[in-house]
Amino acid sequence: MEVNEQKRQKFMENASKRVNNVMHNIQILEPMARSNTYDFTKNDVEEMFTAMQETLDNVKEEFYRKFEGRARSERKAFSFGQNTGVAENINTVSKEIEEQVNSENTVDVVDGGIENIVEDVTNSINE
Repeated sequence: MEVNEQKRQKFMENASKRVNNVMHNIQILEPMARSNTYDFTKNDVEEMFTAMQETLDNVKEEFYRKFEGRARSERKAFSFGQNTGVAENINTVSKEIEEQVNSENTVDVVDGGIENIVEDVTNSINE
């Protein structure tokens, strides 16, 4: 596939700005975790990050669709308690992780790294 350099340059400029904005907006969440102003549960955190990860996965998939010639994905909005199935999947995956950590396979979970746990969570949510 031949790339139009003028369009690519425009993409690079706009994508850089947008990615930096997204990164900034994610980074400003961090102080909320350390603040005494807010109170939240582990489930709230899991729901929030699951929604963000799903959005990232959908956008990434949309970029790859250009190469596959497929249709667009639908837009989603995040709201606590509005994401049907997500909370149930989070609870299930949380219990599975807890069981793995408490089992004899603790070393395997640690050796596998957080990437494997995130992949397992993502796969469970997508099922």
